[in-house]
Amino acid sequence: MAAAQHQNLHLRNTFRCRNILEELSDAELIKRYCLDREGILFVTNLVRDALSSNTNRRKPLSPEMKVIITLRYLATEKMHQCSEDDLGPSQPAISRAITQTIDALADINILKEFISFPINPDVIAAKKAEFAHIAGFPGVVGAIDGTHMRIVAPKEQEEVYVNRKGYHSINVQVIFDANYRILDILAKWLGSVHDARILSGSGVTAIFERGHVPGNSHLLGNSSYPSKP
Repeated sequence: MAAAQHQNLHLRNTFRCRNILEELSDAELIKRYCLDREGILFVTNLVRDALSSNTNRRKPLSPEMKVIITLRYLATEKMHQCSEDDLGPSQPAISRAITQTIDALADINILKEFISFPINPDVIAAKKAEFAHIAGFPGVVGAIDGTHMRIVAPKEQEEVYVNRKGYHSINVQVIFDANYRILDILAKWLGSVHDARILSGSGVTAIFERGHVPGNSHLLGNSSYPSKP
């Protein structure tokens, strides 16, 4: 109880303008930010140290507010929406908060905590059972596909970022389990690179080829991928 009261006092003292976590219900938070209060605080605690301000400004943005701003941006893909929510900060402050928060969440130690391709036989067996329960398809440990993340055309070699749909992108390889949890993500290939080429050069292929994954375990993909052992 004392810890919760201290946390609430911290929120009241550091939020620059509105205290979103106290103003909105969990249902309203999920609608706007895709997470409830507990979820927002969980994410904030992952990156609290990285987001804590060492500035001498009178009212620096708290880590909670930076996370809320970033979640709103990710939910809408519109930076101006953060301003229209009347959260308090100026547009430059919003831009800085989003960049800082995304950089903090992209820390390799945080990624490894939540995203890792299974090699434990018991975990893989459970993944297979989850897929088999959906449609009786045997041996599937993950579903794979590439998704194109649109980017601003770079000044150099912009043509290699143009994908088959005609816009500039990064082709991101993602592998999910049957419950839509990400098992592996690779976000470094140019938009013009084919899905099969990305898979062949990925660490996941090496895991399979070196026998770290038990036999009769498969990735399920569309016709962009060749059938391979």
